[in-house]
Formats: sequence, structure tokens, C-alpha cells
Amino acid sequence: MTTSAEAVVERIIRDSPLAEQINRAHDFHCQICGDRLTLHRGFYAEGAHIRPLGKPHNGPDEPGNLLCLCPNHHVLFDRGMITIQADLTVMDTASGNSLGHLRVIQNHETNQDHLDYHREIIAKQS
Repeated sequence: MTTSAEAVVERIIRDSPLAEQINRAHDFHCQICGDRLTLHRGFYAEGAHIRPLGKPHNGPDEPGNLLCLCPNHHVLFDRGMITIQADLTVMDTASGNSLGHLRVIQNHETNQDHLDYHREIIAKQS
């Protein structure tokens, strides 16, 4: 027997066009591995927040708090399994090994305060 119930859900409204803008600026290439997923109707990448939106992190939805990542690196980054050093070296937090440098472009600068927050809070929780 199936029952139904009403539920009220509270969620952060993110600026999806902003994430799309960042992804387009990077031509949908992951800033960590450089891969670009090809789908039937174009390319795919994910706009990943460096400092997460919402409680308790309260990260802003702004270009300096976004990365263009492939789905795999998005999950690893969100879970703190990889983080980005001040010199933009991408680190595997489990092994301490470098995975190379974050790919950057001229018209998209990441905010160092958000990178510090991710490294000090998110990566230390994993």
C-alpha cells in the first residue's frame, strides 16, 4: 500500500546560468584533468562550488567560488578527497600526492579565501 504525504523542502537557489558561464569559459574542460565529456547535444561539465553553498559553510554563488569540473572530480572535490593548494597544485588528500596544477584561464580567477576554506575545512573533514 502506498501512502503520500506533503513535505516542505528548503534548498539554496543557485545561479545556474553563472555555472554555465564558467563552464563555457573553460570550453567544458575539467580544470583538474582537462577532460571534456561529449554528449549527443554538446559538451558537459559541472559548476562546482569551492566553498559549499548553504549552512554551515555559506559559500557565495559567484565566479570566484566556482570551478569547472568533470563529474568524477566534482564528487572527489566536494568530499574533500582532493583539494587545491595556494600555488594551485591539486592534491590527493589521502596520499598527499600532487595531481598536477589547476588549469586556469585569463577571465576566470578563483578566490584564494575560498580555496583556503576548502583546504582547511572541507578536506580536513574527509
